[in-house]
Amino acid sequence: MLQFLGETGVYLPQKDAIRITALTPGAHIGCLATRSALSAIGCTRADTPRDLVDRFEQNRLLFEIAAMIKYRRSTNPKLTTLLISDEDLKTLEPAPRGQPAAISPASAAAPRQARRRPAHLR
Repeated sequence: MLQFLGETGVYLPQKDAIRITALTPGAHIGCLATRSALSAIGCTRADTPRDLVDRFEQNRLLFEIAAMIKYRRSTNPKLTTLLISDEDLKTLEPAPRGQPAAISPASAAAPRQARRRPAHLR
């Protein structure tokens, strides 16, 4: 499990990313929101570093959830940095209104049968 520090994200111009830090029981994990992830939340190349950080902070929970999911799926026990890209954020997008959420082919294969109520409850 990751525990995020309450610090404000920091823009790193050399990486063109915003960094936040998460703690695990035995390590610090740097989480970098990449340019593609920043673009996915509406940032542009013309935005100032302050604008980027402000928009990131408005969407911070989304990045923290994406980082937690990516961390849990990681097979590297010595992981020190997580790169959060637009692809990581896409998995968290809700289905548009009026459209059903995506379901896996396995769960869609067979329709569920209604269970009969036990005789003593009929």
